[in-house]
Amino acid sequence: MKLRVMICAMAASAALFATDNTSDTFGLVRVTDTSTNTVIGVPWVGATGSAISLSNLVSTATLSAGDVVYLYEGETWKAYKLSANKVWEPYTTVGVGGTEGAPSADSKTLARGTGLVIQRASADDSIYLCGRLDTTTPSATAIAANSTVLFANPLTATKTISSEGANGDQIRVLKNVGGTTIYEKKDGVWGTYVESTSAGRGGRPGKTTRTWTPGCTLAPGMGAWYVSGTTGTSITWGN
Repeated sequence: MKLRVMICAMAASAALFATDNTSDTFGLVRVTDTSTNTVIGVPWVGATGSAISLSNLVSTATLSAGDVVYLYEGETWKAYKLSANKVWEPYTTVGVGGTEGAPSADSKTLARGTGLVIQRASADDSIYLCGRLDTTTPSATAIAANSTVLFANPLTATKTISSEGANGDQIRVLKNVGGTTIYEKKDGVWGTYVESTSAGRGGRPGKTTRTWTPGCTLAPGMGAWYVSGTTGTSITWGN
């Protein structure tokens, strides 16, 4: 299944919090960059501090019947469609083994840092994510060896990828304007190649050069694909 994905960012100023005690913080995050297909980063945990169910995570108040949530799980897409009475219903699962039903949205849980795609029937309204922020335990996204994982920065601050991963691993970020930025780890350092073209003379084409630029950062809420090699890794998020 091919999806044309628009990366979005979750603004810290859009979060509305209400605290019921010193350790539990509940609230909403409003995702304002809502194109037809939007990558959402799961910022919350469930009531017990573990993964949150899909039905509790994505508020349906501003969504339309026919909107679809896609989850990618190692060569398999699980999908949920919003019904006329605003309930996430299993839509389909498409993978190497064919098509089958997905589990219920109540039983389908998502860890903090998971990336998911919302395909909109109408992109007029914002998307709201509900849940609990665990302020005591940093969460982590596990990346198995030889795998491709859709993940997203769940923080309200930029995440710098540095010590994670092994040489040859890649992080592929789909750009809003089209195309993909590919970060790769080489000699223990994350970076990307940046192309620049000089002006040509006498009607001749300019010369294009590729320069290796160290650094790999993910903006708040930014989704990306992690492609691992023979060694697995884990990305630890802050509180």
